[in-house]
Amino acid sequence: MKQESKKETIMKTVRLLAVFFIGMILVSCGGPGGRPPGPAAEKGAEYVSGEEAILKEFKHYIQVQGIVESDNFVLVPPEVSGIVKKICVKEGDRVNSGQLLIELSSDIYEASLDALKKNLELQTAIYQRRERLWEKKIGSEVEYLEAKYAKENLEKEVQTAEEEFKQTRIVSPIDGTIDDILVKKGESATMGVGAVRILNLSGLKITAGLSEQYINRVKKGNDVLASVPIIDKEYSLKIDNVSQFIDEDNRTFEVEISTPIEEDVLKPNMMVILKINDYSNPEALTVPQRVVQKINSEKFLLVAVAAEGQWLARKRHVKTGISYQNRIEITEGLSEGEMVITEGAENLVEGQPVVFEGSGSVDPAENGKGNVS
Repeated sequence: MKQESKKETIMKTVRLLAVFFIGMILVSCGGPGGRPPGPAAEKGAEYVSGEEAILKEFKHYIQVQGIVESDNFVLVPPEVSGIVKKICVKEGDRVNSGQLLIELSSDIYEASLDALKKNLELQTAIYQRRERLWEKKIGSEVEYLEAKYAKENLEKEVQTAEEEFKQTRIVSPIDGTIDDILVKKGESATMGVGAVRILNLSGLKITAGLSEQYINRVKKGNDVLASVPIIDKEYSLKIDNVSQFIDEDNRTFEVEISTPIEEDVLKPNMMVILKINDYSNPEALTVPQRVVQKINSEKFLLVAVAAEGQWLARKRHVKTGISYQNRIEITEGLSEGEMVITEGAENLVEGQPVVFEGSGSVDPAENGKGNVS
């Protein structure tokens, strides 16, 4: 019997302690629902959340996908057709303007040039002999002039043959990097058809097509945040050029942005996510977009006004500007420092008392700063 009595005593003690702790938790939370009991609840005040209207910088961005392109992207063709005799570079090599890339078979050109040079040597000797004789008044002027013209004509032919021989050498027209070699040794290279592709990565740019609705909002010099997902890098850049031509097929216009010189990182055809800053206001009043209500053409929101030691709900007719990331700019109807009701406004009427719930509640006599919830 004593053991049963002992067990009952222990169980009663445990139950009493449990009730005590539950009561303590309810008291610390301010009663059911976390709302503080008191006179405000008795007067029928609605519990709300809010924030103070503060002037701060507000920016709007247009997000669009762009691509890395190269201004200096060239396909180098041979100037004459011929068999590839020697390839002097490999993919990935850095080359300078004028550097030899490929030699084509030039036997015919070399043979023709050698023959012309030998004829020129002979004709030069004949001319020099005629010239000496003519200076001594020996021989006719016609013979002297014929020798002179023959020599000059051969000189022109040699010069032409040398140019033709040079055309069997494919050289780089720019400084850059060999991206691709499109012919092989022993194959035929066709005049005018690209044999080598060269990139100059210092001329990289980002291009993107924007909807025509932004044509008057995007300007040269606008700030751009450019994110390259594949290399996990972000750059702060500026728009260099805005096309005024609207593509009739997709109704877009193009913007160009110069890239930083990072040849080992950025590559042509990389995808870029662009955030173009098309609007900025260093001193804007913004509110959560959801608090702006609309009836017909009128827009309004509710604020809390301090009166006789309490907060009263008041309607403010407002005009709005641009919105971004769930916040909207208020251009008229709201003043700095006013308390905007952000939660609980659905059932409020003009002049109804409100209480800002939670530990951050604000005294209407102090009109506290920042968010209240």
